[in-house]
Amino acid sequence: MNSGYTAQSVPQGKTIAVIGAGIVGICCAAYLVREGHRVILYDRRGPGETTSFGNLGGVQSLAATPLSLPGMLKDVPGWILDQEGPLVIRPRHFPRAAGWLWKFWRESSLERVLHNARALNALNSHSATSHIELAKWAGVSDLIQVPGQLYVWVSRKNYEKAQISRKIWNSSGHDLIELNADQIGELEPDLGRRFEVGLNIPGNGYCRNPYRLCVAIADKAIAEGVEFRREEVNGFVLNNGGIGAVQTDRGVQQVDGVVMAAGMWSKRLLASLGYSVPLESHRGYHVTISSAKTTLSRMLMVIDRKVAITPMETGLRIGGTVELAGLDALPDYRRARSFLSIGASLLPGLDTSMATEWMGHRPQTPDTVPIIGKTDRIANLFLALGHGQMGLLGSAPTGRLIADLVAERKPYIDVTPYRIERFSR
Repeated sequence: MNSGYTAQSVPQGKTIAVIGAGIVGICCAAYLVREGHRVILYDRRGPGETTSFGNLGGVQSLAATPLSLPGMLKDVPGWILDQEGPLVIRPRHFPRAAGWLWKFWRESSLERVLHNARALNALNSHSATSHIELAKWAGVSDLIQVPGQLYVWVSRKNYEKAQISRKIWNSSGHDLIELNADQIGELEPDLGRRFEVGLNIPGNGYCRNPYRLCVAIADKAIAEGVEFRREEVNGFVLNNGGIGAVQTDRGVQQVDGVVMAAGMWSKRLLASLGYSVPLESHRGYHVTISSAKTTLSRMLMVIDRKVAITPMETGLRIGGTVELAGLDALPDYRRARSFLSIGASLLPGLDTSMATEWMGHRPQTPDTVPIIGKTDRIANLFLALGHGQMGLLGSAPTGRLIADLVAERKPYIDVTPYRIERFSR
């Protein structure tokens, strides 16, 4: 596959601070250093140690479906009352989340859903090729596998209900191959005949170890000149309409530009610059089952159970669902453990005796579309955040966009749908 990317050395490299060493920030730093900039990557944790660590690994070019869909308002009471459902709002957090939920509901009209899906597709259509190219550059080509993905439904009735999602997927230009129970079992014998209908999606794939991918790209970027500083950014020095310096818990660094890629923690930093960012933590859970003996060869999306199953280097990873509880509430690992029983019900004979649990904060916008672009008010501030459940998926394409914007050249795709200014309408 051709990624369409060729590193371009800029005439005069700039000093760029990238805030956040998750997969999005790492990819931004990698593309910037390849073009000759001096890049300083900041994070209080090591590369890939927070939200990116627990990613489910999807690398795909199929159009993603926005989370806000028509008819969702009627589900809100159930989200509050059913603390084991696919989308849970802890009652104590509801007043804080109400404003974000209102914006989320406003994105649920069919017109907005299709608009947001087009924006996601424009970015994600470059995901697989960009990740293959970047993994090769970092020396870990083996981590990106593109055997296709399998979307499955336990019930054909639920498949028929997914009309909007199927309309979005069909619009992406992919050849979607519908499978019956026997064909699903032939493709993935471990699944038996548990599913009545499925879609085989060639060209989609997954990452076998998101954390190792983060570390490998970061290590390569550091070898190429990126400076990684394990420091906490706590402020900025403004100068002539831009950011002149970054303040951390260890000192001040003069910069020519800043890339904000700190996920949920971007919200506080941007507030100090006068930006109100509609981000809500979609707390995601997973289990990684190291004892699993499975021949599953591709990522599995169980649509009517709202879970994904990925064969990782470290075991079988099962995750999904959303919990709204804020940044400070303790994890409810019962949500992670529920994936063990779900996995056992879907994969006959699955050994779940050895498993680890995880929870992370996924920064979600109301329209499911990430915030990417150069800001109007602060000339040298670039945003790369709000990827939600699609952090790995959108990270490499986002890094390419940021490199284009910093170099002041025409971006390889139109950035208008991703700009933060859309939320001021």
